[in-house]
Amino acid sequence: MRTTLNIDDNLYRDIKVEAARRGSSITSVIEDALRASLRSADIARPDFPVSSRSSGVRAGVDLDDPNQWFELLYGDDDRRADVGSRR
Repeated sequence: MRTTLNIDDNLYRDIKVEAARRGSSITSVIEDALRASLRSADIARPDFPVSSRSSGVRAGVDLDDPNQWFELLYGDDDRRADVGSRR
């Protein structure tokens, strides 16, 4: 697929240098960088307690209770302050 991108001049020069170093095309360097970025985004994505369907939040999750969110995200931790008092 063809597309047009606006890339910072300095970044483009770096991409050209990398392509020359690899002996590959500029397109290949950009595609590799995008694939690597998307893979790392998948790995870094936290497992939030929401439904896998587009129907919204999983049953029993109260978005208005910050203490519940803290427990869901970090577990039951003694270091927790009463998050609800910070509103």
